[in-house]
Amino acid sequence: MELCPVCWWEDDGQEDEDASDVRLTVNGPLSLSEARVHFAECGASHPRYLPYVRKPGSFEL
Repeated sequence: MELCPVCWWEDDGQEDEDASDVRLTVNGPLSLSEARVHFAECGASHPRYLPYVRKPGSFEL
């Protein structure tokens, strides 16, 4: 598993059906739903990850 360089989320297998579950993986106490809200607001799965992310490329939109 790798951290996404665009949002800093590790794909832990969550899907829309369980997006509100917190799995306590490397993503910490974030659910996928929370990470999506943060990404829409600030461009990272959590504001504390802003120093580590980059803008998405045109092929990632």
